[in-house]
Parts: sequence; structure tokens; C-alpha cells
Amino acid sequence: MKKIYLAAIDDAANAFMLLEQLPDIHAWLKDVNGNFVYANALFYQRFGYNHVEQLIGKNDFDLSPHHIASDYVEDDHLVLSGGVVTDRLELIIKHNGEASWFITSKWPVYDFKNIIIGTYGISRHLNKSNSISSPFRDLNAPIEYIHQHFNKKITVKRLAAYSNLSISALERRFQKHLGKSPRQYIIEVRLEHAKKLVLETTKSLAVIALETGFSDQSHFTHSYKKRFSLSPSHERKQVK
Repeated sequence: MKKIYLAAIDDAANAFMLLEQLPDIHAWLKDVNGNFVYANALFYQRFGYNHVEQLIGKNDFDLSPHHIASDYVEDDHLVLSGGVVTDRLELIIKHNGEASWFITSKWPVYDFKNIIIGTYGISRHLNKSNSISSPFRDLNAPIEYIHQHFNKKITVKRLAAYSNLSISALERRFQKHLGKSPRQYIIEVRLEHAKKLVLETTKSLAVIALETGFSDQSHFTHSYKKRFSLSPSHERKQVK
């Protein structure tokens, strides 16, 4: 996508009005502080709002669980530094708790002096968008299996058999579409669930490790710190 320019971030409503006419497109724009200044109807209705004015001024932490909002904010930091996010497989949770997979891309927004003044993003529902998500359909079966059984032992061999693929074919598809191995993806899913428990419950780290599929607390703590740059105990203390 070409660079997006606005005289001011508040011009978004007029600049992106055409997105209201596109089917199955969730679109939004945020200022440099991460506050929403625009979203189309599909986006704000997903979070339980009837009018865009109810969304404006809110941020990701107002809409999503802390552990998921934190990932969105990390993306914003990347985009605000001039980077882009392209066709990322992303879990988005509705206001009623229903979760769905989306293909998401995000870009910086510039003013006419070439200064970044915000971020812009679009998402398409994985199961409804044929044009963008068709390659990702190759991963529907293994991804669904991982999310249903992340707290149990999952071998790549078993995952491949469930998906009716050879191990090498499964590995290639994960690398092609997600840029990681099935094993890496399994660990990421476990860590996302673990982070939710760390931040939103008082369960011990040993119990959390067990409930999210890690062999022991030491392995869990090492993996958590590698993924989130903080140990689970440190992050829990920070949030408190």
C-alpha cells in the first residue's frame, strides 16, 4: 500500500469514508497515543458500540483483554517507527467474548511534512474473506487443533496426521504463512493463555505452567521471559 497522508489526524472520517462500502473490512485509525480517532461500522460494532463517537478516544485496553491489547500496542510502536505489519494472523475478541481469526495489516499515517501522526489498520475475517485468507485456509485444521489442545502434549507428528499432511508439508506451510514452525506456534499459544492467567488470576506460576501445557515451571518461566521480556512474576508485580 502507498503512503497515507492526512493534513491532520482528525481528517480521517472524510478520508476513509469509502471503507464503509467495502464488505468484510474492519478499518480503524489511531493517533500517536494509541487512541482511536476513526473506525468503520464493522469495527466499532464488533466491540458493542452503535456509533463511532462511542469509540473515539478509547484505546486497545478499553476494548480487549490486557494480554491481547499489549500485543496491539507493540504493533503500534513498530508502525509509529515507520514499520508495517502485513497479513498477520491475529485473534480478535468481540465484546461478548467470542473470538475469531483475522488477517491484519497496519501502516503509518503521515502529515504533509512527512511526519508520522498515527497508525491505520485493516482486518479481514479469516473464514469470510476468500481473496486474502485463502492461503491461510491450509492452516485452519492444525491451528484449530492447537487452540483446542494447547494444554496437552502435542507432537508435530500427531498434528500433521490430524491435518492429513506429511510433517515436512506441515512445516513448510507454517513457515510460508506464519514465518514460524508448528512447535514455535504451539509455544506462543500456550504463552498467550499463560499470560492471561498471570495477569488476571492469582494462580501460582506452577499451576499456570501445568494448565498451559509446559513440562515444568522452569521451562515456563524461561519461555515467558523470552517471549515477553519479563518473567511472569515480574510482570504480575508490575500490573499490580
